[in-house]
Amino acid sequence: MRKVLTEDLEPGMKVAKTLYLSDGRVLLNAGVILKDSYIDRLKEKDIPALFIADESLPEVEIPEVISDQTRLETSKLLRECMNDIELGNELNSRKIKKAVNEMVDELTSKRHVIVHLNDIRAYDDYTFGHSVNVTALSILTGISLGYNKLELRDLGVGSLLHDVGKTFVDDSILLKPGRLTDEEFKEVQKHSKKGYDIVKDAEGISMPSAHIAYQHHEKYNGTGYPRGLKGDEIIEFAQIVTVADVYDAITTDRVYRNAMPAHEALHVLEDMMQAELNPDIAQTLFKNIAIYPIGSLVELNTGEAGLVVDVNKEDLSSPVVRIISGKGDKSDQQEHDEIIEVDLMHNEEVEIKDVITDRTRKF
Repeated sequence: MRKVLTEDLEPGMKVAKTLYLSDGRVLLNAGVILKDSYIDRLKEKDIPALFIADESLPEVEIPEVISDQTRLETSKLLRECMNDIELGNELNSRKIKKAVNEMVDELTSKRHVIVHLNDIRAYDDYTFGHSVNVTALSILTGISLGYNKLELRDLGVGSLLHDVGKTFVDDSILLKPGRLTDEEFKEVQKHSKKGYDIVKDAEGISMPSAHIAYQHHEKYNGTGYPRGLKGDEIIEFAQIVTVADVYDAITTDRVYRNAMPAHEALHVLEDMMQAELNPDIAQTLFKNIAIYPIGSLVELNTGEAGLVVDVNKEDLSSPVVRIISGKGDKSDQQEHDEIIEVDLMHNEEVEIKDVITDRTRKF
């Protein structure tokens, strides 16, 4: 399958991966053939992209960091909790802790999992799906840092609730496609303190979890908000969530820009490591991210095009690539009677030159 922007969808394409809304409802099932009316519905719902079946490509299984069921149930729960808060009710900490415990158990049971693919979410569902992704990324980082299960659970609860203060920020600001005014940005900044107040007052939630909500926009060099903390003045839990927060934000489709591919996003984080992010924690996250996720189309320095079919945990920049075209051009396409795969980790002379997108693909 391949990810296609909604604006590029055409009738007759087949849905490859079931599309859910954050309340758990199915919008489109896998296997459905697109019609104009379905595409119009996706646009109305502000769905940025869709996974489409492509019979011209080999079929590969893309590993999920957490199951669709866990992702959907946790996203739905978070939405319900934030609605309760908006209505003046208390945060249901028992349900939040139960959901995080299940996610910790799921992730610790498969310690060598690599992050390959972000889910697709509607623009107005962003906060819920984003918080679930940040939680998974943070827990994976905590596992790599040697955290015990109690620490992972406190980290997970704070990660899941890190943006809960956005309940009090108007959607017209959160979903604004253009640059925020100074006044609008000041409103957004208030969510850190509001989130902290909500989480610290919730029954049975630790203060470190609450401080994640308070500190996740602080920067390592002291230029963040709300208090301008720097270095180890920022608790390690919050430093982890900050890195995961940035990575998920730039690799997710937003109303004002398309998602950035993993290899570009990691370069952005590398630049930010010079000042804004704890470099050790950023490097730890990198160990769990596929630079070229399974299912990526890539152009090699040999002139051949290929599909990433596996990754090497020891060297995530050198995946296993199945050759599917001679030079990425229909006229030069080579059809092979046998499957040819190149393990770039053991073929140092072969490198990935570029990632092929739907708009640059020529075969």
